[in-house]
Amino acid sequence: MNDGNILDIMQHTLYIVALLSAPPLACVVITGLGSQIVQTVTQLKDQSLAFIPKVLLTTILIVILIPWYINTVREYFQYIFNYMDITTQ
Repeated sequence: MNDGNILDIMQHTLYIVALLSAPPLACVVITGLGSQIVQTVTQLKDQSLAFIPKVLLTTILIVILIPWYINTVREYFQYIFNYMDITTQ
């Protein structure tokens, strides 16, 4: 393996990490924004009102996306194993 191969694997790994972390992160940001708007309108300032919806909606989103996560990680490992097979020949 040369430096170019390692950089390709690192680039693909960072892409997969960003791809897998984007949906929960977007869910937390959107939920947080919504809860802050509700807190501002109702003038309620309780930390649990911001925290509980974030946890619940993110958990539901992750459970819904489990098949996609499994498929993405499987494709990533196939890429890595195929890449290792190509470079060893």
